[in-house]
Amino acid sequence: MLVYANIAYAANSRLSFSNVDVKIGSKTIRNLQNGNSIPEVTRPDRQVEFRVEARNNFSSSDNVRISDITVRTTIENIDNGNDMKQESDRFDLRADTETKKIFTFDIPLEVREDTYNVLIEAEGQDENGTIESAEMRLKLEVIKDNHLLKIIKDTLIPAEVSCNRNNIQLSTAILNIGNDDEDSVSVRIQNSDLGIDINDQIGNIKARPNEPESKFSKVYTFKIPENAEAGSYPINLKLSYNNDRQVTSDSPILKIKDCAGKSAGANGKPKNTDGNKVELITPAAANTATAKPSEIPPGTIITQENLLQGNVFFIALIFVVVLAVITIIVLVAMSRKRS
Repeated sequence: MLVYANIAYAANSRLSFSNVDVKIGSKTIRNLQNGNSIPEVTRPDRQVEFRVEARNNFSSSDNVRISDITVRTTIENIDNGNDMKQESDRFDLRADTETKKIFTFDIPLEVREDTYNVLIEAEGQDENGTIESAEMRLKLEVIKDNHLLKIIKDTLIPAEVSCNRNNIQLSTAILNIGNDDEDSVSVRIQNSDLGIDINDQIGNIKARPNEPESKFSKVYTFKIPENAEAGSYPINLKLSYNNDRQVTSDSPILKIKDCAGKSAGANGKPKNTDGNKVELITPAAANTATAKPSEIPPGTIITQENLLQGNVFFIALIFVVVLAVITIIVLVAMSRKRS
């Protein structure tokens, strides 16, 4: 055994990998050995799953437990020059037993086409205080399409509208995850039902992972008609590139709700919602009379002139009476003064 810093390391470790499988997409490559190249390639934004079985090779008669074991899987330098690493929780293994640990990695969107080293390690300590360890190396190949743009953001702000239907925004972000530069990229945003049709020539997007020139972002603003019916509308976002031979698309959903405050139109008339003519019906005024009008004898003619003359006579009569009363009062007052 090798001894370092008062810790004993096993020259012939009893901790090993009894089986290592790798799953890429729907394919599983089984029983890989140290130094193998994984025969299935992967791509940006794909998952790679490592299924690692660690084994305690002490025999049942030895009956030596290995404790505090950790298994670690590392894909080296794949993330903009940095490692991607995962480690299991600590566990114990009795003699002549094994256990499986699974590690799942998402290959970065921004990655260079290359072959990357994979390091799988395990370490624990047996009952004698000896460090038991195991190590395996594999090779993982990442390939990329020559021409491939990916929409990494297409967010509607707001995603749901009602009364306020102006200044709807579509926030977009595009990433070149292919091997080749794209020299002429166009964006089209469209929905025929809402009258939306935006065309934008955005130019070049370079194929340089983790560099600003490999990305494009922009916010597009539009409005929707006030008479648009309630419902869910796909806002179609389409990228054309590689001399219009390739297309990338997505369709975020805009939800439109009826505006509760607009049940009547701007002129105050009822809002026509079904496209048919609207007939405005005004109810007849209620008959408020409670007494039956007096019957007028046949042949009687009532005119405005007769009514006017009757009123003048009545006023004149009142005036004469008032004048007579005043005269009497004055005479009485004068006679009392003389006496």
